Amino acid sequence: MPVRACTALTGGVHSATDVVKAMMAGAKIAMMTSALLKRGISYLDTISTELLIWMGEHEYDSIKQMQGTMSRSAVPQPGAFERANYMKVLSSYAMR
Repeated sequence: MPVRACTALTGGVHSATDVVKAMMAGAKIAMMTSALLKRGISYLDTISTELLIWMGEHEYDSIKQMQGTMSRSAVPQPGAFERANYMKVLSSYAMR
């Protein structure tokens, strides 16, 4: 029997924008432990408000609707998507 697992982003989630990116990439969970330790549990209110504003501006009714919309499986040409991402990574690399 196949394992049905969820994808979670476990680091670097400090803002509503980070949550949006995680969800659109296909994550079901965005862990914000360090942000909450730094800013307090009330920061969840800020994140929630900002997330709802962003969703309204971009016509998303739910997190579920946006999940995976920017993932490899959501594009018509996955090979081109992979090449474009690879080229972006290469062009952002700086020799030290």
